[in-house]
Amino acid sequence: MSVFLTLGLFSNTLNIRILCGLRKVKPLKKRYIFGGIILALVVGYLLFTSFNNSLSYYVTVSEILDENNDFLGTNIRVAGKVADSPVQWDAEDLNLSFDIAEGGSTLSVIYHGTKPDGLTTGADIVAEGELYPDKTFHADSLILQCPSKYEIEE
Repeated sequence: MSVFLTLGLFSNTLNIRILCGLRKVKPLKKRYIFGGIILALVVGYLLFTSFNNSLSYYVTVSEILDENNDFLGTNIRVAGKVADSPVQWDAEDLNLSFDIAEGGSTLSVIYHGTKPDGLTTGADIVAEGELYPDKTFHADSLILQCPSKYEIEE
């Protein structure tokens, strides 16, 4: 590394240059900066939309059936137990309807898809979907809790 001191002939400043054997760094071209900004914006937008689409509220049956709720047309998750009412299964059209009970309230659930194996009366279930104005819940997915392997024998 060498240091050069140069005195400006036409100015009162003292210039110091440090030479390290490296080439002079060229400034970035405007198109690279513009491309980097566009890329950052696109990645930010994709992250925001994927996070926003996966976001859903987790509510109880009694909260859904409350008259002052704002859940109509919103993606929500409802937890409860499969009620004693009969589970109606149409194997040809893959339509499933049943009731979820929680805290003395029941909610009718309609699901289009394959019937889960453990869907029996009293099974713990989480349904994800939308509430319709007629107070029926149209589920997009069903999640059943597996029964515990370690239950106390009576």
